[in-house]
Amino acid sequence: MSSLSDAEDEGGPDEAVIEKAAADAPENDNPAARGIDALHGSASDILRQISELADETEISFGAIVDALEERAFGMLIFLFAIPILIPFLVGIHSAVALPIALLSLQMLAGHRRPWLPKRVRTQTISMATFRKMTNAVNPWLRRIEKLTKPRLKFLAGRGAEPVLAIVILIFAAIIAIPGPGTNGVPGLCVALIALAMIERDGVLAIVGSVLGALYAVLLFTLGYAAFDFVAQQFMRLFPGG
Repeated sequence: MSSLSDAEDEGGPDEAVIEKAAADAPENDNPAARGIDALHGSASDILRQISELADETEISFGAIVDALEERAFGMLIFLFAIPILIPFLVGIHSAVALPIALLSLQMLAGHRRPWLPKRVRTQTISMATFRKMTNAVNPWLRRIEKLTKPRLKFLAGRGAEPVLAIVILIFAAIIAIPGPGTNGVPGLCVALIALAMIERDGVLAIVGSVLGALYAVLLFTLGYAAFDFVAQQFMRLFPGG
């Protein structure tokens, strides 16, 4: 996308650039999605742009990722974190921990965009369904965005992604642990860090990281105390065991 726009700024797109872009375009991709301006505006605005694609009946996951450009990691992690925040979704918390971890590992490896298997890239979702999801998420997402703004960008930009990836990976590991107390707060911290990456808000990244670190220490401290208590009671009941 950036190559085409650069060529246009120089007085017209180069035919070689166009041919390369066409050759690199994934199957079942939506050409209209390449016109999304993902470098400006908020996350809710980007979702709105995608949902307003004219004359489109469906869109591929690959097209969504490509439309999000450099914000794809933050946006995908944010979307995967949303189900963790919804109570009573039995089993879904551990299920979404895996894709969050995989995205974190790709960030740690220095990927500029998320890699998706071809089968996943070409998988499509109807625009009607995507619009329903957007209409449901955007109202409260806009409320959160009012509290965010670009600040201390070096703590939420590309240079900070390896560190943020490690933090998110740790939280994903906690989320994957079955049991009470391992989902809500870590999931919230993942969502805050992902939103910080989207909005380039270093303050929000600090809040999510520190809150998650404190909670992890508390969780494992209480967990160790509980384990030690159970072990002592077992030894008392079965002194010869």
